[in-house]
Order: sequence, then structure tokens, then C-alpha cells
Amino acid sequence: MRPLKLCVIADTHYYDASLGISGEAYRLRSASDQKCLAETNAIISAAFKKIADSDCDAVLLAGDLTNDGERICHEKMREKLYELQKHKRIFVTTATHDWCCDRNPRRFAGDEVYNDVETVSHEELYALYDDFGTAAARDQFITHLGTASYLVDLADDVVLLALNDDQNGKGKAGYKPDHLQWILETIRRETEAGKTVIGMQHHLLYPHLSPLVTDGCCCGDREELLEQLSDAGLRLMLVGHSHIQRIDRYTSPAGNELVEINVGSLCGYPAPMVQIEITENEFHIHTEYLEQFQYNGKTVDAQKFLRAHAVHLIGGVLDTLAFGDRRAMAKKLESFGIADAQTLAENYGGLLQFGARKILTCTVGKAYKAVRLLPIQTDFDATEVRALQNVPLTDIANDLLLAALSGVPAGANRLPAYTNVLRAAGNLPEQICKAMHLRDEKLCTLCTELHTLMTALCTGGATDNHTRTISRKQV
Repeated sequence: MRPLKLCVIADTHYYDASLGISGEAYRLRSASDQKCLAETNAIISAAFKKIADSDCDAVLLAGDLTNDGERICHEKMREKLYELQKHKRIFVTTATHDWCCDRNPRRFAGDEVYNDVETVSHEELYALYDDFGTAAARDQFITHLGTASYLVDLADDVVLLALNDDQNGKGKAGYKPDHLQWILETIRRETEAGKTVIGMQHHLLYPHLSPLVTDGCCCGDREELLEQLSDAGLRLMLVGHSHIQRIDRYTSPAGNELVEINVGSLCGYPAPMVQIEITENEFHIHTEYLEQFQYNGKTVDAQKFLRAHAVHLIGGVLDTLAFGDRRAMAKKLESFGIADAQTLAENYGGLLQFGARKILTCTVGKAYKAVRLLPIQTDFDATEVRALQNVPLTDIANDLLLAALSGVPAGANRLPAYTNVLRAAGNLPEQICKAMHLRDEKLCTLCTELHTLMTALCTGGATDNHTRTISRKQV
């Protein structure tokens, strides 16, 4: 049997330059997002060229094809998909950003943001992307939004169940009862026929990293859905949405395992393209990354550029709060969607400035001195702290952010002491609660989750997030 090779990408968020790529309004918008905007055209073109030249058999795209459902963005994204389709089979599912579910489309000119942008409705998406999925479908379900979930054959014994999970009828992502019934019946029927069913949807089933980070990215009733889908026979689920790169496994009470691959945004760090080779008995998974793209006539190092764009999320905010005036503070906070940003800047600008400047100048050594004033026992090793005493806390914050996005452990390229100090810091909330005899259930749960999150960021999690082999059948 010749292996079937798939390339999985997600969250391309195509943004057309005609919507504005200069001026203060655009700069604020761009600096508040982990993914790129102006560069999406160049990044997607480079990635599609890499994919077209590869030996993969099909490309799967797990939703949020456009920035925010702008018609011009759909038109340009479809052009790119048609060009790639000359070389590869393509199967996509759309998601909420493809029909601007928040009804806030934007273009930028100078200092102003305008909302007079034509968007595409969810009813139009079926026809727009019919050539990239439903036209080849063996079965399909039309949702109450007019979008579709569909079943397509990838090989004689491998099928793709591409799902649209935009609404479950209860205010969350997911599926209405009749839709879920069709999904479960389809999985059972195909599994009983000897097929391996691969699922693809946009939102998460599993709260990767921690519910503190990704619970809001998950489908509603996720625990019930995980159990139902795994017990129906689904072995592998491909998702996007959170913009993080992660592989986790869930085992139902009945003992059925479902592996979920959360694919990061193609237009944000680290621009992942997940390769899945399917042999007779196994899935072989490894992740490739975009190395470079052409922009403004220059060859850009994609990893260096995207990494710098991501860490500016933290540095840009701190710099503005530390050294900007009240207007700049308000504008920056507002760009992150913070309510009453103007009032916050006016009333608490001095405090924000003081705090930001302290953070910018704080090091591991200074933070440790403050921790030692607390009446608690900690897990810090003084020798390890001394080895890191001059490391800025902002460097650590950036490392943790990049670890969350990439799935690479935060201390992967650091001294062993670095990981140990981070883990000790992750234990601090629990140790403070114990020392103060705080027994509030919600607070204790929060402290436990913070510990779990820090452990996941330091280690990469229980499984390798980039290279892994799993059985096609339940073990």
C-alpha cells in the first residue's frame, strides 16, 4: 500500500492590502495580533509554493481562511486555492472569521478605523468553497447557517469528515442535535465498513495547554463531544482556532483514544504545516515550518520575522504603558479590546506606568528577593536563581509566549536551571494558598491549573507536539 500523505494547515486569515497597511490605526491593529496582516499574501504564497512542490497528496485547511469575512479577502484567497489546486487536492472547512460573526469588519486609513467593508454571509460560503470540498463529497449535512459538513474519500480506506462547528444553538461552537447525530452515524458507518475516519473542524475539542488558555476556544459541551466522537470510532481530529501548535490525546471512560492535533496559524509564529503520512497501520506525524517569504522585494526569514512580531505583543504594551502619554495608553489598551480603556488610562495611568517600568527593569534576581520576603516555603534553588539572576522577566514572558504558540518547551535552549526556576515559579500560587490557609475551591483550582500550565510550557506536554506515530486502530 502506498502511503497517503496529507498536509494540514489552519487559520490563514488572508488580509488584503486594500484594507489598509499603514497609518496609526493599522499599526495598532497589527501590533495587537499574534498573526500577521499585511504580510499574509506573501506568507500564504510562499507556503502554497512549498506545498505545491512537496509530495503530499492532499491539503486540508481547518477554517478561518480570511481575516474577517471581507469579500475582497475571499476573492483573493480563492484565487490562491485555485492555483494550488492545479497541483494538489484541497479540502477546506470555513469558520466564524469567514463570515465576520462579530459584525465588526474593518479597514484602516491614517488614524481612523472604518466599518464600511463588504463581507460575505454564512449562506454564501457553501457556493464560494464548493470546489474545495463539497463538490467531491460522498455525503454532506447542511447546517442551519447554510454551511456544510461533508464526507470525502481520501483513499480506499481513509475518509475525511470535514465539519462546520460554528454554532451549537446554545451560544457556543459545536453542533445542534440533528447535526451531531449525522456525524456520529457517519463515523460509525464508515468505521464498520473498515474505513479510518479523520475529522477536521475549526474549534477545539480538547483544552490544549490548560483550560485557562483554551477553554474559550473549545466547542460547547466539549467533554461530552470528546466521549461521543471517540466511542463512535474517530481516531484523529484536526483543529485550528487557538493559533497554538499542540498534540494531545483523550481516552474515553470506555477506553477509546482520540488524538487531537491543534494546528497553529499559518500566518503567525511558527507558521506550521503538519504532515501526516498514513501507512497501513499507522499515522506518522511531523511538523514543517515556513522558512522564508518574499515581501517588498526582499527575502524575509519567516521564523525570525514571525517570532519578533509575536513577542512585540508583550514588549509593545509594556513600552507604551511605561513611556507613552495617556492618549497612547488608551489607544493601545483599546486595540486589545479592553473596555473603558480611556477611563482606565486617565484614572490609573500613573499606576500603569509605574508597574510597566518596574516589569521592564525586573530580573530573576530582583523577583527572587521579593519572593523571599513572603512567609512561605518555595521550591527555588538559590544556586539556580543566582545563575539566572540577570535574566529579564520580559525575556521569560516572551519565552513562555513562544512556547505556547510553538509547542517547543520554554527552556529548550536554556540552562537546566532555567526550567527548574520556571517550574518553581509555577508552584508559587499553590504554596501561597497553603501558607495562608486559603481553601476556596475556585481559587485552589486556579492555582492547580497555573501549576499545570507552567509545567506544560516548560516540558511541551505529555506528548511530542511535532513528531509522533500513532496506530490507526484503537490499541
